[in-house]
Amino acid sequence: MKIYKFGGSSIKNSKRVKNLSKVIKSVGSKNTVIVISAIGKTTNKLEKVVNTYFLKKSPYIFLFEIEKNHLKMIKNLFFNKNYYVLNILFYFNNIYFFLKKNNILNYNFIYDQIVGAGELISTKIVSDYLNYKNIKNIWIDCRNFIKTDNCFREAHVNWKQTKKKIKKLNKKFSYLTQGFIGADNNYYTTTLGREGSDYTASIFSYCLNAKSQTTWKDVPGILNADPKVFKKTTFLKSLSFEEAFELSYYGASIIHLNTLHPLKKKKIPLYVRSFFLPKKKGTLIKKKKQINLKNSFFILKKKTILLSFFMKKNFLEKNISEIFNFFSKIKILLIQYSSISLTVCLEDKFNNIMNIILNLKNKFIIKKINNVELYTIIHYKKYNEKNFVKNKKILLRQINFDTAQWVLKK
Repeated sequence: MKIYKFGGSSIKNSKRVKNLSKVIKSVGSKNTVIVISAIGKTTNKLEKVVNTYFLKKSPYIFLFEIEKNHLKMIKNLFFNKNYYVLNILFYFNNIYFFLKKNNILNYNFIYDQIVGAGELISTKIVSDYLNYKNIKNIWIDCRNFIKTDNCFREAHVNWKQTKKKIKKLNKKFSYLTQGFIGADNNYYTTTLGREGSDYTASIFSYCLNAKSQTTWKDVPGILNADPKVFKKTTFLKSLSFEEAFELSYYGASIIHLNTLHPLKKKKIPLYVRSFFLPKKKGTLIKKKKQINLKNSFFILKKKTILLSFFMKKNFLEKNISEIFNFFSKIKILLIQYSSISLTVCLEDKFNNIMNIILNLKNKFIIKKINNVELYTIIHYKKYNEKNFVKNKKILLRQINFDTAQWVLKK
């Protein structure tokens, strides 16, 4: 089987949904699993519903807007819309019911039950439209297949249960399902973290021993730098899994780190292609014997935090391990330490930093700088840092034999 994944940008309006159907028709839909995200920006809007509800304010105005946008899309896609409207109203009614009846105060639990509905609604629309255009597919609820623990918002996949369920799919058919979501053993919706739709696709690839996986984006493939930030960029025909791991780890948004592990393990090639240019081959990520050191990769990560810990006496190993015990749920992008200090540059998706500071402030002098920029160059060669430093202040510079990093503040 082949696995296709389409993100929210590919279905952000009715015109894009129609384009998606043309892409699938051109590349073939036989023996495929198509993984779809929520319609563009819906996740952000549903997060607003969650935040408003959690503050004990009325979230319905935001929910009405989301519902209105989806109904407008149905009107633009289908001639006889009544049946298709009923299909998605079922999920909106579930959200309304949850908001009225829920008595669990766990924010992450509430988040998953509401935000996870975005994918259920979008996939119903896209699946119905493809069948409407005679592109046959079976809509499946991903929560019946991807089983997880109850670590809401960052759920861990129960691979044993998940493999058993996905392997029951008949490979003679084509399926369309949701990215981003799964379910725990109590059938509560869980989410796999932001960019979880790519991960969903690779879970299906792994369990079905897929021939290949294709991520369809609004770019022609992978470039060695973001063209919005760096003037000169190079298109990459292919990458090794190892290079893709590095790009993802340091903040390149094109591929999520979790997506790559299952694919590498089973040597399943990953294509990154454009849904605007479906005839172009895009970029291929695969197992390679040698890594190409000719191409340097330039990555900018904005809105990171620089956190420094100081001691009046010398830093000891036990001091370092004590600090890192608190970093298990935070992604560290750079580390630098001396005899008197430890400095890390990190991103704090779930606002865990303040908890760390509260726990360690009595033992260390802690300095925190918000909204710093982290520039990373992989396969570093001599490069004029003035090209990106410009009028910014260099807070930290770290260069080794292959990777260079700068932490900058405006």
